[in-house]
Amino acid sequence: MQLRPDPRPKRPRAVTFDCWSTLIYERDPATAHALRTAALREAAGRAGVEAAPDAARAALDAAWQRHSELWTAGVASGAAEMAGWALADLGVQDAEAAAALAPRLAEASRAGEILALDGAGATLERLAAAGVRRALVCDTGFSPGRVVRELLARAGLLALLEVTVFSDEAGVPKPHPRVFHAALTPLAVAPGEAAHVGDLRRTDVAGARAVGMRSVRLRWHHDDRSPLPDADVVADSHAHLREILGA
Repeated sequence: MQLRPDPRPKRPRAVTFDCWSTLIYERDPATAHALRTAALREAAGRAGVEAAPDAARAALDAAWQRHSELWTAGVASGAAEMAGWALADLGVQDAEAAAALAPRLAEASRAGEILALDGAGATLERLAAAGVRRALVCDTGFSPGRVVRELLARAGLLALLEVTVFSDEAGVPKPHPRVFHAALTPLAVAPGEAAHVGDLRRTDVAGARAVGMRSVRLRWHHDDRSPLPDADVVADSHAHLREILGA
């Protein structure tokens, strides 16, 4: 008698998650952007430069673009660097002004509405109940790890994560192997026994694959249609993700 293959998905020993567009999202990013624009204008004004709102917004956008280019090149940067770049774009070369501005840029997201993706909490709870270890591997921008942890707690998800790894604290962003190993090592789980869930092919999929983890792309909140190689499997929702992970 020939046995049929078991149709049930193989449950990993650990699952690491991306953060934004995987576990949480910002309902109205314009709220934080407006606060950062106001903070930049005030910082420039104290340095003797009157910046129009449009000029301040453009300076912040240019700083974000520079951050994104470095991120793509595998270099971590955050609010401290972007504060200096934005001020310099307005004609202010003042390290003290940049140092004072950076926390205001970093903490602006606290004023916005940060929500968990529908079903994200259930996914983490079901994995925990099944004995699957859970970690976060998150690239940061304006909001550093210390702020994102607070946002995750506000969304009711932080307590369900055993390890949280942020690029501003690790010193490198995804897809660098260091951040994935930093999440798995404390859990005592080998990469081949783990899966990573995220929305981006360049960072989440490629990073997981490079260290030998199973990759799952969640395309519900953000569908990355870039031509880069796709994940081992694609999930349409957290309910679908739970089926894929055997939870």
